[in-house]
Amino acid sequence: MNRGIYPPLSGAITLERRLEVLSHNIGNVNTTGFKKDKPIFATVLGQVSGPSVAGIDLFPMMETVHPDRTQGVLAHSGEAFDVGLQGEGFLVVQTPDGLRYFRGGKLHRSPEGNLVTHTGDPLVGKKGPIKLPPGDMVIDNVGNISVNNKGVDKFRLDKVSDGERIVKVGDLYWTVPEKTTQARETTVHQGMLEKSNVNPSMDMVELIKVTREYEQMQKAIQAMDEMASQAIQAGRVQG
Repeated sequence: MNRGIYPPLSGAITLERRLEVLSHNIGNVNTTGFKKDKPIFATVLGQVSGPSVAGIDLFPMMETVHPDRTQGVLAHSGEAFDVGLQGEGFLVVQTPDGLRYFRGGKLHRSPEGNLVTHTGDPLVGKKGPIKLPPGDMVIDNVGNISVNNKGVDKFRLDKVSDGERIVKVGDLYWTVPEKTTQARETTVHQGMLEKSNVNPSMDMVELIKVTREYEQMQKAIQAMDEMASQAIQAGRVQG
């Protein structure tokens, strides 16, 4: 078998996964609080028999995908239950699967009076799940919540410590690390929402570039396959 087909085949698979990541990012360009994903690439040495040919046994691969947690632009909405964060902190949410981090920002008051996310999960404050009495809610820049000028609770704001890692778990939620740290430098902005940190123009250019590279890989695979077929046919004729 023509071993030369393996590197472009591996490259095509890697580019296909890259296209999936880019498409997912662009598809969430208007999702509040969405953080884009960044692929991490690597190369692996193929375990093949026979002498190594320069470069032919090194196969590219997408090792993993890391979320890019850089700040998104804060946009004014004017809604009292919209909350945008400036800084690296996260709101904390109580879910059926345990505590989760959240930056979606679009909150609601449940029929029971809880301050909840878009999925109905309660936000966590210093006193536990935040309960709102009837009235007008005001949130200051450090996360203190008051209703009708009376203090109710304060958001729990965490940040990810150095060396800790969190991952996305759907519905704009993130896992909570074992070690949590208070996000003292994060400010809370009522009536604002954090936009996605996806740059649609740059990602569209990258999408076009990767698509063309993928097509080139496909052509290379097809050309090598045709060469192998021609060699087989020639061998049969000579035999």
